[in-house]
Parts: sequence; structure tokens; C-alpha cells
Amino acid sequence: MNIAILALNVVLAIIAAPLVDGLRRVITARLQNRAGPPVTQSWHDIVKLLRKETIPPEGAGFLVSVLPALTLTLSLAMFATISTVTTQSPIEGGGVVFIELVVLSAFAFAAAGSASRNPYGVVGGSRGVILATLVEPSIIVSLTALIVFRGSTTLDDAPIGVGFGVPLLVAAAAYLLSVLAAFDVAEAESELSGGPLMEYGGPPLAAMKLGLCVRSLALFSIPKFFITALLPPGSLGEGFSATVVALYLASVLLCTIVVSLAESLSARYRLVEASRFYAVVLAISLVALVLVYAVPGAR
Repeated sequence: MNIAILALNVVLAIIAAPLVDGLRRVITARLQNRAGPPVTQSWHDIVKLLRKETIPPEGAGFLVSVLPALTLTLSLAMFATISTVTTQSPIEGGGVVFIELVVLSAFAFAAAGSASRNPYGVVGGSRGVILATLVEPSIIVSLTALIVFRGSTTLDDAPIGVGFGVPLLVAAAAYLLSVLAAFDVAEAESELSGGPLMEYGGPPLAAMKLGLCVRSLALFSIPKFFITALLPPGSLGEGFSATVVALYLASVLLCTIVVSLAESLSARYRLVEASRFYAVVLAISLVALVLVYAVPGAR
């Protein structure tokens, strides 16, 4: 375990995650011909909430106080397992840990809505559990295909040589489609994805919002590894380099634009329609995993 890189990741997540969320909101607003908020708006919202009083929901148990901190902790742990602006990963086997934390963080956020005992929050939490059940398998399978292709469970930027990249491109497409489920269309955000947050305020709500921003940034960071898996050995060097930073920023920007386009151009989907869509995404990711094993020249 590299403590220095792990600490760097945590600091980077806390500083950059709200800014990336603000960028997403700006792009979405421009696509909808709106002025939109400034890029720093998400940061302003979090800082404002930290200054407010915490009023726990009436009749709620101790989980209302625990789950916001748990959501933030799991999101930071997700981000801490991957290499970002350096070629080295903080921990060995970070890909397996990342997959586990993706699932745990999704269900922790959904459980936070039910813990408030508000019927609206419970409905939002139930919807979150259903979406996680639909989406997380696609993320898991596409990341498994990436791990198998690379021949390593560590999410770092150590290229292993150019192979037949079609299976990896299919897995990358499935992953990007899966990431879209982390966001609802802008017009439905408060009614749907905001349901679990209904009874929270003050620092707990700030922790929840920051945790969601960090989780999104962690998911946005993964496409970089699909790219570096196809590069020849030695092309990125070791440690910190401008090329690694550029690839990381490109990965985050790509996902931000894709999500903003989906928010602006797609209609609201009922859960039954979403289940059909993500069944197709899961099938695509399974095809990618099979191709990684079956196609000669793939890992």
C-alpha cells in the first residue's frame, strides 16, 4: 500500500469532485439553452450546508447519523483504490476492491432514504435499490472484462502491450452506458434521485452530497484504464507525468459530456423501461467478457 498516493487521491477527490459535478451542471444547462449555475455551485452548496444546524428526522433511529458518513467514506475509499494522476495505484488488487465498493456505496445511499422513515424517502430508497440491482451487474461484468484483459486486478496505468482491442471497446461501451444510471434527467432530479435526501439537512446532507460527487468522479475515472490497457509498454513512463494527467482529465471530461447529453436529450424512463435497457447493457458486457476469453490475441 502506498500511503502517499492514497492520501493524494483522498485530497484530490474532496477538492475536485464538487467541481466536476458543477461542470456537469453547467454543460447540461448550456445544452438546454439555460444560463445555469457557476462551476463552483456544488462547492457553495456543500459549504453552506456545513454551516447549518442538524435537525434529525422525528422518530428516526441512529442510522440517520451513521449512513451519511458511511456513504462519504465508501465513496472516498472507491476513489482511493485507483491511480489518477500517477501511473501507480495506492493498493494492490484495487480493481476487486473498487467493484465491491461500487455496490456497497450504492446500497448505502439507498438505505439512507429508508432510515429517515419518511414515506417519500423510503420510496426514493427503494427506487435506488432497484436501479442498483439493475445497473451494478453491468458495471461489475464490464470491469471484470477490463481486469481479465489487463491480466491484473490492480487499477494502475502499467500498460501490458497491445492486444486485440475489440472486446475491450465493447466492455468500455457497456461501462459508459451503465454510468448513465447514476444520474436522472435534470427535470426529475429532485423528485426521483433526491428522494433519499428528503429528511436530511446540515452537515449530514453535505456529507451525502459530497459522497455522491466523489462516487461519480470515481466512476468517471475508470475509462482511462480502458485506454491505457491498449498502449504499448513504457509509453507512459513511471510515476507522475503530463500524459497520465491528460488521459485522466480526458476520461473525466468524456464521462461528464456523455452524462450531460443523456440528461438533456433523453426522456424520463419508468423502472420497467429502465430494466429492459439495462438488460441489454448487461448482455453487451457479458459479450465483452466472453470475447476477452474466447478471441485469440485478447487477454
